[in-house]
Formats: sequence, structure tokens, C-alpha cells
Amino acid sequence: MRDRRNTILSISSSGTTHSARSSLSEQLSFSSPLASPTLPPPVTKENRRRTHFGRTSFLKLLAATLVVLLLFRELLCWTSINVDSPNASLPSQAGVAPTAVLVPDATGHTRWTVSIPSNSSFPLSNEQYSSICHEGEVLREKLARNSRIGRLRDFQRHRGYYAKDWSYLDAAETSSSIPAASNQSNTCSTSLTVALDSDASFGKSLLLLWLSYGLAKHEGRAFFVDDTRWAYGEYRKYFVPPPDQDCTPPPMHHIVPCPHQAKHLLISAATAQWTFGSLFEQEFASGHRAGHSRPIFDMLRTGYQDLFKLVGEDAAYAQARTADLRAAASSRGESVMAMHIRRGDLHPHEHQYSGDYLPLERYAAHAKTLYHSLAANTSASDDAQASVLLASDDPDILQSSSLTHAASPLMIQRVQERIQLATKATLDRTSPVEPFREPGSAYVKHVDENSGWEGGFFSALFYSLGNAQSRTLERLNQLPTLADAVPAEAMRMRELVGRAYLLDLAVLGQSDGVVCAVSSAACRILGVMVGWDAVKDGRWVNVDDGRSWSWDGRGRGIIALCQAFCAPHLYRSSQILGISH
Repeated sequence: MRDRRNTILSISSSGTTHSARSSLSEQLSFSSPLASPTLPPPVTKENRRRTHFGRTSFLKLLAATLVVLLLFRELLCWTSINVDSPNASLPSQAGVAPTAVLVPDATGHTRWTVSIPSNSSFPLSNEQYSSICHEGEVLREKLARNSRIGRLRDFQRHRGYYAKDWSYLDAAETSSSIPAASNQSNTCSTSLTVALDSDASFGKSLLLLWLSYGLAKHEGRAFFVDDTRWAYGEYRKYFVPPPDQDCTPPPMHHIVPCPHQAKHLLISAATAQWTFGSLFEQEFASGHRAGHSRPIFDMLRTGYQDLFKLVGEDAAYAQARTADLRAAASSRGESVMAMHIRRGDLHPHEHQYSGDYLPLERYAAHAKTLYHSLAANTSASDDAQASVLLASDDPDILQSSSLTHAASPLMIQRVQERIQLATKATLDRTSPVEPFREPGSAYVKHVDENSGWEGGFFSALFYSLGNAQSRTLERLNQLPTLADAVPAEAMRMRELVGRAYLLDLAVLGQSDGVVCAVSSAACRILGVMVGWDAVKDGRWVNVDDGRSWSWDGRGRGIIALCQAFCAPHLYRSSQILGISH
């Protein structure tokens, strides 16, 4: 039994302790000092002081910002090269060749510009245009090195295709020492002129023309074509003139080859690298994603749709020929399929055949594969009567037994019959050459033999057309220069070559599918003509190195990609599977 006293004592002790603690707490509470009436009240949301940003403070901040920006601009643009007089860095225009020069702007700062005397011929030679752009790069780098923060300026210049070069002064804005523009109220504010030059490749000229036109449309520039030095003669003999620009061309000495920001830009084969170089690719090609060339393709497509309009009887023939082929294919429930084979002085990208030509069997195999792919979407059931349209710069290809056998049962059909490149044997049969002897003379006048297109299109043979010394030119590999006037008969023969090429493209471009080698400009053109959907869906078939479509043909191929990225055993497997053959 528990002791009662201990229990009572425990309760009593607990109560006593609690009472003692309460008493101590009360004593401490009453002994604390009262709150001082001079202390500020606690800060709350209701009584917090609000800071008002007045108009004066805003104006001060704005003024300070403007001052900083102006100082920053001065640091960017000011160079240590001083010009004491307006003509200090600008040579006299009399007797001076076109070049890039240093000139002062309205504020006295030094800029570089392109100086072309007003009495210069237009267009200039390719060498002159190329020299101007190289000189401009040297002057630009010189100004960047002498600027206060030249590295930052150099970074700004390289940041993008449309980054403005603040060291450049447009020719139309220079001082009176450079001939000023004539006062024409209807002069185009900005323009792009394509100068077709002496390049023997009609296809490259077309690609440059179309891409330049698409770029001009994209940038809102007026577009003009100059054919003064074109190897194929007058533009109007092949195409309808470009659309009217509703303004007059600028003075010729204001049309410069670089930089791209120039108000009046000229593009030729010699200056294309400054307009369509790496920065252009970065601006309009989105990395390695599928369809990365689509913006560039669309520019070319715009040029094709607006500029590829044949004239005269050639236009009527191409339209009639296309309609006949389409009607014949429709009656059999088939698609129109085409093939282009380039030989001559152009060799494929694929390393194995870089010094030769791709085998005809490869073209035939891809043509049959394409036919069956197209037949799956039509009512055609038998390929015994199917045909494939063929165009080639080598006339012997059309009669090649190896191609006919490899393409069987497909039948090879010539794409057009109006204008054809002929071999020497054909020319000897249709237009034989006989020695000429004047009446009563014992001497026989020598007449050059017929020269055909055996083996395909060669630039040296093209330049020698109509030239009595063609064999000497071929032996010495001497091609006519720009200063050489082309005889009328030679130009007529060149026009026939160009018209035949365009007729081939006009008919092939209306097909449902095409097989070709991307190393050829004609193949890349056909990709543009058949359209992006055909390229994307595999109805444009490249047989050279497995490369995808690109406007310049430099797209990386399967073999190159595998060598760069594949594991060694995968690369060996690709060779075993015949990808490189």
C-alpha cells in the first residue's frame, strides 16, 4: 500500500513549485520598463513609404543612355586614319582604273568605297570585279585594325549575312570627287544586276540567274540582266525579257560587285563567292536538318517560274512536244519518266569515277526502280511498252547498245527532235565536206573537216565553233578571250547549242520523275523544275555519290558522310553492299 503522506507531500510540493514560478514571472513582468513613446511604429504594407519615379528622373536616365550610346558609336566608327581634305585618299578619276579606295564621309571619318570612273565600259571584266572585292576586303581590315575597338567591329561584320559594314560608304553617297548619279526621279533605289559572262556552261548561268532573281525578290531589289559579254549572245533570243521593274537602272558607275549591302549590286560568276558564300548558306540553310536547302530552293524556283519562258517557235514546239508525250503516257496509264546523262568535260563527284564517267547500267537500274515506284500510283501493269525520255550531250549515248540492253524492257526515247547535237559521222553523211578547186586552177583549197560532238560537250570545242583554226586552238588549249569578237556564223552555231539545251530542259522538266547525276548543272536545274515535292518524295533521283539536292552540287554524299561519321565496320559494310559502286 502506497504511503499517503508521500502522496500528499508530492501534490503539495508540485503546487508550491507552480505558485513560486508564477510569482517570479509576475515580478519579472512588472519590473520590465515600458515601451518608449519616441520609437517609430513598426513598418507595414499600409504605412510603407512609396518612392515616386518622377518625369525629371526619367528624362535624366534617358539623356544618360543617349550619351552612352553616342560615345559607344564614336568608339565603333572612329578610326585613327585622318583625312585632311576631301581628295586626300581619293585619286583623280581621269585615267584611273576601277578600284576600292578610302574616302571621307560627311563627318570626316574614313570609309572605304568602290570607285568606278563614269567613262568605264560596262560591265567590267571578271578580273576587275574580283580585284575590286579583294581590295575592298584589305581596306576593310585596315580600317578595323585602326579603330578604337576594331575587334568588336570585326565581330559585328561576321555575325550574319545582313550585318552592316559601318566602314563602307556606298558609291551613291560619296563626295563630288566620285561622279554623282544623274538626277532621275524614277531611278531604282536598290537593284541587283546579273552580268552573264563568257562561261561556256549554260546550266551554271541559269542557276546563277535564277538564284540572283530570287534573292532580289527576297530583298525587294529591282532586277536587271546584262548580256554584253555572254558567250551565248543575246538574252532575248532565248527568253522573254524579265518582268518590268517600274524604275530605271542606276548609273553604271554606281553598280558595284561588293559588299552585299551596296544599294546597287552586281553578280557575275567571278563575284558569286561574295554574294552566295558561307554567310549566305548560314542565313538561308538551317544546318543539317531535313529540307535544309528549302529556302534556297524556293529562290531558284521563283527564278524558274518568272524567267524560264522560251520565245518563238521553240516555245511552241516544247509545249506541243510535252503535250504529245503526256497524252501518250496517259493513254497507257503511265507516268512520264526522264533521264539525263552528262559526259564531255564534266566528271562525277564519286571518287571511283572522278576521272571517268558513271556506268550507263547505273542510270538504267535507277530508271527501272523509279518506273516501278511511279507505276505503283498509276494503273500501269506492264512495262513492256513503257519508255524513258533521254537527253545527253553525247549523241552516241542515244544509240548505245549497252544502255538499251541495261534499260530493257524500258525503251529509250529521244526527248526532242527539233535541234540535236550531231557526231562527225552524222555531219559527213548529211553535209559532206569536199575539197574546193576554183575553175581553171590547179590548186585545191583546203577545207576543214566536219567536227562533231563525239564524247559530249567540251568547252574548248564550244569556243572553237565557227573558227577556221579550231584544231590549232584545241592543240594549244587556247580559248578566246573577252576581247575577241565572235564571228556571226560562230555565234549562230552557239545559239543552236543553247537552244538545243533549253529544249531538252523544257521537256524533261515537265516529267513525273527524272534520273540524273547531281554533278551536272542540268540535273540540279531539273530538280528545281520538277519541284520540291518531287525531290522530297524521291522522284528526282541522283545517281552520283548518293548526294542530296543542292544548288551548287556540293551536298555531302553517302560515302563522304560514312567516311566521316560511321564506325570502321559500318564503312566496310557499305562498301560490301556496293554503295560506292
